[in-house]
Amino acid sequence: MLSRRTDEALELFLQMAKVDDETLETHFALGHLFRQRGEMERAIRVHQNLLARPNLSQAQRDQALYALGEDYLGAGLFDRAETLFTDLTDSDTVATSALERLVYIYEREQEWEQAIDAQRRLEARSGEKSSHIAHYYCELAERARRDGDLSRARDYLKNTVRSEAGALRGALIRAAIAKEEDDHEQALGLYEQVLDKDSRFMPEVLPELFDCYAQTRRMPDFDRFIDALVARDQTAVGHIAYASIVGKLAGSQALARCVEEFVYGEETLARLVDVDSLRSSTPEHKSRALERISNALRNLGLASARYRCTNCGFSTRRFIWHCPSCKLWETLRPIQRFQLESVMG
Repeated sequence: MLSRRTDEALELFLQMAKVDDETLETHFALGHLFRQRGEMERAIRVHQNLLARPNLSQAQRDQALYALGEDYLGAGLFDRAETLFTDLTDSDTVATSALERLVYIYEREQEWEQAIDAQRRLEARSGEKSSHIAHYYCELAERARRDGDLSRARDYLKNTVRSEAGALRGALIRAAIAKEEDDHEQALGLYEQVLDKDSRFMPEVLPELFDCYAQTRRMPDFDRFIDALVARDQTAVGHIAYASIVGKLAGSQALARCVEEFVYGEETLARLVDVDSLRSSTPEHKSRALERISNALRNLGLASARYRCTNCGFSTRRFIWHCPSCKLWETLRPIQRFQLESVMG
């Protein structure tokens, strides 16, 4: 090993080191070290050597099989890893860990039906409920909706009420289905329900809600809804203005008031715009100026990341429920602000 002839050193170690209670942990530590270093072939050889020994107890054999499954997973051999973890789901020692790894694999492979089964078995062992199953059903509903099977999508959505996030996501999918079927009244109610419960969805929901009101020729009611949101929470002005500007929503007096108030109140923007002059200008001049400012902000907003994971910091321009970086659910949040610092230099 000191002469860096690692392959020969490993072979010599495997031949010389008798597997017993004293050396077993050394084998596991060595395999773990190789896996951490990304040397999956060597890690696999260590654990396969362990499994070839006849004197292992059942618990030791299960531990070695689990470690080998981790090696396969690290090497990207998901089918082999899945087989090993599936065989370990009845183990007395590593069943819970094996089910967790199966859930991870099925999420990566977007095998949502199998993920549901594995997650339910995991819940049965741990006694803890997870919101993940609701998301799996939402993924299946989204897939069915894209395939045009709206009836099947609705069936999947019946299982999304297990968690608050699942219920909100389910409401968004139901609203999208209602819009596809030209039932704008139902979609409108669902979108309002989502915003009432969680204003973080403003960038995604406001353009859809605006369109529903426009389709039903009820724009005065839309303005009243926006005014009610602002009256209930003054901080909503910035979120509404952001969604209105990025979504290029025009034809609503309530949205126009939010945009104007946002422009006046944004300190960084005030360094670029003569706010006092804008306030005192004629309505026509003010309207043109606000339109130019909105266009510039829209270009800035669309060119920047709009969502960021609160766990790992992954950024993206579109909203997703499952972070592709850290693999956690419900961690992406809208930034809902324009990166004006980049303009200021």
